Amino acid sequence: MADARDVPLWNSLTIERRIIPDQGRMTYQPPQDRFAIVTLLQGLCQVEYPDGSGWHRTTLVSGDTSRLVGQSALRLRRPPSGKQRVEVAFIALPTHHFRYYADEHPEVAVRDLSTLETPRVFDPVAAAMAPTLLRAQDAGASEHYACSAAHYLTAHLLHPHHDVQPDAPGLNPERLLAVTDYLHEHLATHITLEDMAKEALLSRYHFSRQFTAATGKTPVQYLTELRIEAACRLLTTGNELISQVGSRCGFPNPENFARVFRKHLGCSPLQYRQRSQPA
Repeated sequence: MADARDVPLWNSLTIERRIIPDQGRMTYQPPQDRFAIVTLLQGLCQVEYPDGSGWHRTTLVSGDTSRLVGQSALRLRRPPSGKQRVEVAFIALPTHHFRYYADEHPEVAVRDLSTLETPRVFDPVAAAMAPTLLRAQDAGASEHYACSAAHYLTAHLLHPHHDVQPDAPGLNPERLLAVTDYLHEHLATHITLEDMAKEALLSRYHFSRQFTAATGKTPVQYLTELRIEAACRLLTTGNELISQVGSRCGFPNPENFARVFRKHLGCSPLQYRQRSQPA
């Protein structure tokens, strides 16, 4: 899929995707006349943010967003022990949208956009819009589409909401990172739900519910997708036997590997390798 920076940008809002480098960090600062929403597309991302006492750190997981306005800045980095690719989206809305909307809706209490700034807030609405907007931009959607999306996001941000995620007593971002790191490091072994719950320091029941709430996938779905992604990398970059690839990715036998792979990608591992070879 094309990078958002490679296609014409809209005027009513802008959106781009970026990959956080494996080493180092990325600083993001929106233009002075923009209100920005930063959200995850893949992985987990550490956010460093300043206040009067220095820089502090939090971790974004699926469904979380950071919000900042004007010349405020955030530093984004891949968790030091993280093994996953980290991809984020930046949505920037012109601040005049907020002024116009507030003028037309006197019930809106927000007049100073700095009150909406936060390094981390659970906002599944904005988080879900990011990939949709990227697909629309890549497909060449019109300015009218962008204007409608900007109006919707502005209304969403200015009106009070009561769907904010309560503080989870168990699976915080650090424990979620510990679980995902464990999965990457033990991908070739038999991993049970009990193993994952143990890493999260939770009961199996509470872990399953909280993991699904945090990632949008059940633990089994998440693990299976990790194994398929790893197999795809090995099939396209190496020349190991397909049975060895399956074993390295935690599939118990070649038949299971072929069945699960076909279910997810619609072809066999051999067909996938053949299709990925240069012509």
